[in-house]
Amino acid sequence: MTRLRPRSVATVLALTALPAVVLPAAAGAAASGSTTIELKGAAASALSAQKVRISAQKPARANASRIVLPVAGGTVATGATLRHGGSVTFRSTVGGRARTAKLTAWQTRIGARQVTISAKLAGKRVALFTLTAPKRDISLDAANRTATVDGGRARLTSAGAKALRTRLALRRLPAAALGAVKVAAKLGPGTNRQTGNGNVPTPTPTNPSNPSNPGTPTTPSPTNPTPRQCQGFSVGNVPTASAPLDRAAFASAASVTTASVRWYPRATWIRYINSGTRAGDGVTATDGATAGPEEVQPGASFRLIYSYNFTPNTAASWYDATANAGVLAFTGTVRFAWEDHGIDITMKNPEVELNGSRSRVVFAVAGASCSTLPSKRVELLSIPGSAPTGAAPFVVPTLPATLTPAGAIAFSDMYIAGDEWGSIQGLTFTTG
Repeated sequence: MTRLRPRSVATVLALTALPAVVLPAAAGAAASGSTTIELKGAAASALSAQKVRISAQKPARANASRIVLPVAGGTVATGATLRHGGSVTFRSTVGGRARTAKLTAWQTRIGARQVTISAKLAGKRVALFTLTAPKRDISLDAANRTATVDGGRARLTSAGAKALRTRLALRRLPAAALGAVKVAAKLGPGTNRQTGNGNVPTPTPTNPSNPSNPGTPTTPSPTNPTPRQCQGFSVGNVPTASAPLDRAAFASAASVTTASVRWYPRATWIRYINSGTRAGDGVTATDGATAGPEEVQPGASFRLIYSYNFTPNTAASWYDATANAGVLAFTGTVRFAWEDHGIDITMKNPEVELNGSRSRVVFAVAGASCSTLPSKRVELLSIPGSAPTGAAPFVVPTLPATLTPAGAIAFSDMYIAGDEWGSIQGLTFTTG
């Protein structure tokens, strides 16, 4: 078993940007402000031309020219994630049949230069709008828990356009300019904490000048135990991955004789999960998986293990050079655990499936503790990339990975589909 614990948990907390988990705020916390979307531009015109009506359910407000999403809670640190109340419904009538797209659980995520607005449609989170703004137009104040975005033009994303077009049976809806976006939010006391239990009080930050430090919980004792925080990983609806590529479809497929791969999960996730202090917290690699070297990565000044290698399973691997398609199977288990946050997820036996723009990584995923994820094969990562080069061995360039919709559900929407989620590196193999 290979395992790494950070040299200083306080240092990790002070220097790490934690991923945003938008869950209920502490009791009595007050949040104010809103995200406002002005409906103009080509995408808005297409909706209007097809007589799509827009309405809102309180406390959200909407009409043909504007959507206003009140802030209900969230987090502000080096980035911000805002949770909004209410829902918005798009309605169309096609062929005499009424169709609706009800968007719930709205979120606004603010980075250094980009804003992403997402919502759930039919239970799946969709990144609907993106906004790129000059740095001067984005202001994040972790100490005062405020976030503002002053203007900028939003675009309807390809995923958002497809989801609405399909749900409303529209003839056309381009991924194009939608209108201006403004954000003004102030989070009340207790909302700027990563918790999954609305009844857990927020401790006073131990170092307010470090926005990544949410504060140190009270030292546990028999009479004052640390509250156990579940991050909400109750995701029994995670879809199984589709079947791997079919060997029979590639008559000239060759067997794989050797293979290697190195997986880099998202760096902020690695730093976050290594913040736990109990025995068993952190990342462990077993059953054929081994940890890579300690590294210092951007955003941190300390060394951690950020990568994991797996043992090749050549009996289940093949590659067809003519079709540039194949399955590279590996064995090994990587476990992510943080007991006090109720996180315990294992990812094992990855399959790297090369299939052009549809290339992906499938893991067998299972959860324990609050992470009540059933054991399933999950299409976790999308890795569209270039063809292998060479022949002995074939070498695949580094493949940046993004999270799939199934992967986002596996993380309880801690991340959304399309988020950057590390990379696949060192992928080489030979055939014979």
